[in-house]
Amino acid sequence: MRCSVWLAALLLLAATSSLAQEAREVHPWLASKYSLDLGLFMPERQVELSVYGPIGSIQGQDIDFDERFGLKKRDDLFAMNFAWRFGEKWELGAQYFESTGQRSRTLDEDVEWGEFVFGAGTGVTAGIDFTLVRAFFGRNFDSAEHHDFGIGAGFHYLEIGAFIEGQATINGQDAGFRRESVNGKAPLPNVGAWYVRSLSKRWAVKLRADWFAAEVGDYDGELVNLAAGVNYQLFDHVGLGVSYNYFELDVGVDKRGWRGEVKTIYDGLFVHASVYW
Repeated sequence: MRCSVWLAALLLLAATSSLAQEAREVHPWLASKYSLDLGLFMPERQVELSVYGPIGSIQGQDIDFDERFGLKKRDDLFAMNFAWRFGEKWELGAQYFESTGQRSRTLDEDVEWGEFVFGAGTGVTAGIDFTLVRAFFGRNFDSAEHHDFGIGAGFHYLEIGAFIEGQATINGQDAGFRRESVNGKAPLPNVGAWYVRSLSKRWAVKLRADWFAAEVGDYDGELVNLAAGVNYQLFDHVGLGVSYNYFELDVGVDKRGWRGEVKTIYDGLFVHASVYW
């Protein structure tokens, strides 16, 4: 298990242990109608992608973009979380982050992309784009003054793109300079749950899990989105927080312009400022 997982667990344990004896006043995560987290998501990134040739041809090669093209495995991304508590038992949540990257290098082995091959020794440029927007609607099923548990459903709207450009061959013949790219957009439904515990007026912890595994439109596979965090209230409407976030998407794609697979993981800490009102 990566060190970020242990760091997040230790943060939660330390907060829980040190604050057990504090006066039990309610943290704004439970007392406020709205909350907004804005900050820096610092994940380790893994992107593996394949593009198959025409129907009936052999299956394409899995391409690890980070390893093959030397893209940064760590990224610093702007990220956002939003929550709206309305009525006595309902909550609407949202999440956003976006990741891009590209690099030029000389290949040390062949890369297959559909019908085309970018050969070893060829100079190429490759890049990826990934955007996540999560919307979640849930109902509270167990609440007291200092805790809140709910379940619900929502969707992740995903945009995924990748490209390679350089001198290519097809069936062993020179195909000239090519820019080959794929992209996909999809709203993937999910079910999930959350738990919030107010340790004091200043401190609170939150756990959240979303999951999807089904065939939806052109996509067939699994999505997992997890978070565990702690938040400290600095002032009446302002706080600081840190959470461990894990996002994994592993799906097959069967759409016009892209037959293949994509697996991406974003795994790391989200450090943020919070506003509650």
